[in-house]
Amino acid sequence: MADERPPRRRLWLGAGAALMALAATAVGFATDDKKPVPSASAVPSVTAAAGTRSARALIGLPRADGVWPGPNGMSGVNGDPLFDTAHVNAFCTARGRACRVAQTYTDRTSWAAMTAGSGWTFDLFSDFDGMLVVSQGLVPIGASADLAACAAGAHDQDWRNFGSLMTRYGRGDSVVRLGWEFNEKTSPWRADDPATWIACYRRAATNIRATNPAVLLDWTINAHGTPKGTCGGVSTNCYPGDEYVDIIGIDNYDHYPWSPTKAAFDEAATDPEGLTWLYGFAREHGKPFSVGEWAVVPTGDAGRENPSFVTWMHEWFAAHAGQLAYEAYFSDCGEGGVQSSLFRTDAACVRNPGSAAAYRDLFGA
Repeated sequence: MADERPPRRRLWLGAGAALMALAATAVGFATDDKKPVPSASAVPSVTAAAGTRSARALIGLPRADGVWPGPNGMSGVNGDPLFDTAHVNAFCTARGRACRVAQTYTDRTSWAAMTAGSGWTFDLFSDFDGMLVVSQGLVPIGASADLAACAAGAHDQDWRNFGSLMTRYGRGDSVVRLGWEFNEKTSPWRADDPATWIACYRRAATNIRATNPAVLLDWTINAHGTPKGTCGGVSTNCYPGDEYVDIIGIDNYDHYPWSPTKAAFDEAATDPEGLTWLYGFAREHGKPFSVGEWAVVPTGDAGRENPSFVTWMHEWFAAHAGQLAYEAYFSDCGEGGVQSSLFRTDAACVRNPGSAAAYRDLFGA
C-alpha cells in the first residue's frame, strides 16, 4: 500500500545543496567485459544543428510500436550524482547508446531559488544536445501552505520569471514536469485539497506559458497508489484539464509492490494508479505519455535487484512506442534512497549487475 512505503529516493532536498554536497564525490562507471562499450567520443552524439534540443521536434518524430528506443525513441537518464551533461553522458556511454533526454530538477529552497534563481539548472546542461526535462515543484520545500497563495495568484510573477529564465537560456522548448508526484505522501506540494492544487497548477501553467509559449507541460503522478486524503484517493481527480497539460506521465519504480513475476508486473500496471491504467487515461485525453522516472529498487520490498523488471519495462515501452513521448531511468546512490544505480562503481552505491546487464543489452542496442 502507498501509505506503508518509507520515504523514497529524493528526500526533497534542494538540488543546489545536493550539488555542493556531492561535488567532491569520486565516481566510477562499470563496463561489461562481454560486450565492448564505446568511448564517449565513439557514442553517436545528437547535434544541436539538427534541431535536437527542441522537445517538440524530438517528441514529434515518428515511432512505431514494437521497438524501443529505435531510431527516434526518446530515452535518457538524470545526472547522477551531479545534474550535468558529463554525468548523463557517462551513464549513456556505459549503456552503449547516446541519451537524447536529460532529466533534472530545480532548487526548491525558496520561491526565488526555484524560479528566477534556477539558472544553474540550465548552465549545467548548456552543452547537452538533446531534450531537457525539468522537474519543477509547485511550492518550495516546507511551504505547503503556499499552495493557497499560489492558487490566488500571489506567485504569478514567480512563474513568469521561470518561463523567462527558460527562454533566456535557450531552453524554452523543453519539458517541465510541473508539480510532479503530487500524489506521493511526502511531496511538499501534495494535493490534499484538489481544488486548491488544481488552481495553483493552472496559475503556474498559464504564467509560465505567458513568457515561454514553447514549453511542454507534463502532468506526472507517482505510481502504485494515492493516499485516501489526497485527490480523494485517485490521482486523476487532480487532473487540471487538457488545456493545461501537454503530456501525461508516471514515475514507475519496482517497489510497493515490487514485481516478482510478469503476472505481478502486469497486475500492478493495470491496477488503478498503474502504468497501463494511466496510459489509458492519457489516450482518452489525446495526450502523449511519459515515464519520467523508473528504476529497480534493491532497498524496497523486493530486498534485491530485479533484472526482470528492466526487461518488462522495455517490453512495455516497445509495445507503446508510438505514443511514448520519452522515458528516463532514475539513477541514485543517495543515502536512504532507492540505490538504483546501474553503472556507478563508487563505494556509495549498491551494485545491481544483473539489472545493468539487462539494461545495457536492451537500451544500448
